[in-house]
Amino acid sequence: MKIAVFVDTNGDTLSFDSSGMVLIYESNHSDWQCIHKVPFCIDKEMDLADIRKSIYKIAPDLFGCKAFVAKRRMGIFNAIFEEELHIRLFAIEGYPVPFLDNIRETLRTEIIEAINQIELNKQKKECLDPVLVGDFSNGCYQINLVNVQEKNASMNSKEILLPFLENKSFSELEVICLHVPKWFDKELHNIGLGVFKVEWKDAYCHAFVHPVSILS
Repeated sequence: MKIAVFVDTNGDTLSFDSSGMVLIYESNHSDWQCIHKVPFCIDKEMDLADIRKSIYKIAPDLFGCKAFVAKRRMGIFNAIFEEELHIRLFAIEGYPVPFLDNIRETLRTEIIEAINQIELNKQKKECLDPVLVGDFSNGCYQINLVNVQEKNASMNSKEILLPFLENKSFSELEVICLHVPKWFDKELHNIGLGVFKVEWKDAYCHAFVHPVSILS
């Protein structure tokens, strides 16, 4: 992992209102070695365009860096480094090298948590999606809205169904529910869909949704 630090001639961190040197450190097992140095010119008189130009001038030298360490975080620098360059900013006063291990572990933890959250969101989405019924070619799907809402109590039927209805190509969607959702009439019409029939089985409503082109 590579981490960049913004320092003065004594090796202590600098604020973003000063000019100094950016040192690129890379971990070699337990040690951190400075593998590259690049001047970074910043002063208080710079406008936003000049600040951005100065940062992007050193951006190629920051390739592979996961973090940038300075004396303190500042608004516009946060935005450019984190939102545009995707490099996390950390604020440390004094000599930064002893803190690089902690920064590395923080980043690793965040990466693991992000991966886990992506997987969790994927699993959650899969639980929300209607399931294919029969052969793929027939395009028939089914969703038990009652069961899905029991597991996702904070979500309403529109939040669950509309992403599928708007984005998925299908010939029929059977919705098992307690009643036909009130928003069906307006929303389905707007996206070229309609309810073909409604049946009651085992105390549940079964609403069959089709594209209007099939209904006509």
